[in-house]
Amino acid sequence: MRVLFLISGKNVPSSRFRVLNYLPWLQQAGISCTVLASYPEKYEHIPWLGYRLSYLLKRITRYVHYLYACLSPFDLIFIEREIFDIPAYDMELLFLNRPAKSVLDIDDAIFLRYPEKFQTLAAKVDLLIAGNQNLVDEARKYNDQVRLLPTSVITSKYPLKDYSQPPPGKPVIGWTGLDTNIPNLQLVVPALNRLAEKFEFTLCIISATPEPIAELALDGMEVRHVVWQPETEYQDLSAFDIGIMPLADDEWSRFKCGLKLLQYMALGIPAVASPVGVNAEIIEQGVNGFCAESTEGWYASLEQLLTAPELRKQIGLSGRKTVEEQFDVERNSQRLKQFLEETLDQP
Repeated sequence: MRVLFLISGKNVPSSRFRVLNYLPWLQQAGISCTVLASYPEKYEHIPWLGYRLSYLLKRITRYVHYLYACLSPFDLIFIEREIFDIPAYDMELLFLNRPAKSVLDIDDAIFLRYPEKFQTLAAKVDLLIAGNQNLVDEARKYNDQVRLLPTSVITSKYPLKDYSQPPPGKPVIGWTGLDTNIPNLQLVVPALNRLAEKFEFTLCIISATPEPIAELALDGMEVRHVVWQPETEYQDLSAFDIGIMPLADDEWSRFKCGLKLLQYMALGIPAVASPVGVNAEIIEQGVNGFCAESTEGWYASLEQLLTAPELRKQIGLSGRKTVEEQFDVERNSQRLKQFLEETLDQP
């Protein structure tokens, strides 16, 4: 089987966790994988070139990819999420009209932003893969061939937190994510400010730039910003003692796949998250993590974890076990392989 993967970019989370992480196992299973990425990456631009010319370069790059697809005998074309983050879908249709089976993979509610685009592409492809059950239920309105593949991590790459030694200094409460998601931290700021009146801790935020953090009105605590880099991602996350994932309970968030929550848990770091969407399914309250819906809930959960190192260890190790059993790429690669083979065998 020869598969062409069209991805958003090597550093884009959906590309990394929905495609690139699976390639070693798919190739080991005998599947030939060709990956063509957007250039510049789908959500980026080249500063000296500007937005318009950068978008033109992305289109030119994708036309070259289309010509390559025309000249190569691919059995299956796999589109990760969408080709361009715009309402138009002419480029997707170019690839989907090739004489090959097709797959669309989604890990976010793109149908909320571009409903016509999603409906057209979902109905066109031979298989739609979705990252959680909420996405599956929506996708099945337009296509009968929908499969669930939860967003997963390569657990073996995440070093398990060392609980054999006491923490060297103040506990670290940490968050990681895109700059555009930093406003979600507003949900936990009141609890953090209350905690800072009684306890010493460091708040560590891993993101592209520090500027959005200034809008959070954090008081009385040490705030550390770390620039996200793929080379140091695991090491930087390992510095957390507690991971947090606040989410606004809105329609977009209800379809998210809980990636940062899974990353904390894979490291053996206890996590506290808003019980929005798949988060409420991943977390078993007080066993492998905590859900918090209000300032009181955030305060109580974080206070427990800040003051009880043994509880942090217990929750962290249980979270790691959950990821190993349900959200590990090596395990779920078998499901992806099966989905692709079944699609290829369809008449």
